[in-house]
Amino acid sequence: MWKLILLLVLLPGPAMAIEKPEYEVISSEDGIEIRRYPPATLAQTRVSGDFKQVGSDAFQKLGGYIFGKNVTEEKIAMTAPVTQTATGQDEYIVSFYMPSEHSLETLPDPIDGAVEMVEMPETYFAARSYRGGWSETKYRDHEAALAALVEGLKQWRAVGEPVWARYDPPMMPSFFRRNEVLIPIVRIAP
Repeated sequence: MWKLILLLVLLPGPAMAIEKPEYEVISSEDGIEIRRYPPATLAQTRVSGDFKQVGSDAFQKLGGYIFGKNVTEEKIAMTAPVTQTATGQDEYIVSFYMPSEHSLETLPDPIDGAVEMVEMPETYFAARSYRGGWSETKYRDHEAALAALVEGLKQWRAVGEPVWARYDPPMMPSFFRRNEVLIPIVRIAP
């Protein structure tokens, strides 16, 4: 039995399949993808604290919402990634993408006033993927590398704060975890 459990944890596929936002890859080169994301609905919360701890703090609020802590007690499917964006010194917005069959109009209102439902407009991101643990050092290294690559782009410029995207649950061995750094960008007029 333990071999089956280990196999399910280690192998990607239907056993671990959860919805992820769709996007179009505009270009891909030198470790950077330019992506176009269509509008999406997000549940988000603002949290203060340590870079690594805020994800756990936010999960209690956002997880509560999708597990039924909303006005209709509806359970909502978990999606990936969980995103985290700095908004100031030790302040972050942590977001869950809502399943694509939902909209702001069809989602139940949260009971917790710290959970907010928002519509993300069509957005372009420069993206860099990496595998491994969730240390701030690892994230900052990839964030700096992506920021340098974005600065070198001739047709795009950064327009917002970097976003840390985590795709896998905490029980996934750290060396298998898929992570990304996303920087919102806009096309520079010719």
